[in-house]
Amino acid sequence: MRGILVVCFALLLTGFLAACTGNVNLAKTPTEGMKTAYQDPELAAISQKYNVLFKEIYARYESKKMGVAKEGLGFMSLRDDRGTKLYYLFVETHHEDANFDKNTTTAEQRLQTVLQRYFEPDLKVMNKNDIAPSDIGGLAFGVAWADRDYYQCDKYGGFVEYVIAYMSKSDFYAVLDGTKTLSNVLAGSEVIASLDQAPPKSIKLKYQ
Repeated sequence: MRGILVVCFALLLTGFLAACTGNVNLAKTPTEGMKTAYQDPELAAISQKYNVLFKEIYARYESKKMGVAKEGLGFMSLRDDRGTKLYYLFVETHHEDANFDKNTTTAEQRLQTVLQRYFEPDLKVMNKNDIAPSDIGGLAFGVAWADRDYYQCDKYGGFVEYVIAYMSKSDFYAVLDGTKTLSNVLAGSEVIASLDQAPPKSIKLKYQ
């Protein structure tokens, strides 16, 4: 669904602590997983409306031992190519084991590994009912991972990279139903990534 303009895109993925301390980007409770600060009052209102849904989604991932990023559950405001404002449910996962040595990998290698190993299994924890309500326009789904210097610490520290895809309801449903492959859906979707500590930018996503 190319042509979507991200109007309100505010991730708090500012990176990990440099020292070997705990993972500061992983939500430890449903409250930590929910985004609460919005400049747009309409976003704040719809987020509050679906507070229970966020808790259900968090519990689902926790039960499967999959992590949710801090403030990784919320809403984003977008406009389609006709200027219509849409509210997309935003879900971003983060795994303890999704980390890479920056000395031995490139940004593209890390991105491809995440797409092949984490993105689809994480996405399929979501279900159709999550975005079924008429005031939810689609799903903004992302995965975050850590890029570290293993010489200093191979378990904590480093910085965060992430990829987020904006999927329409029909495309998300088609992936769940098996009528479309995820690679085909992502190839035609708006995708934003932040790699190598660079600001997020739109990318043309291709599986390798």
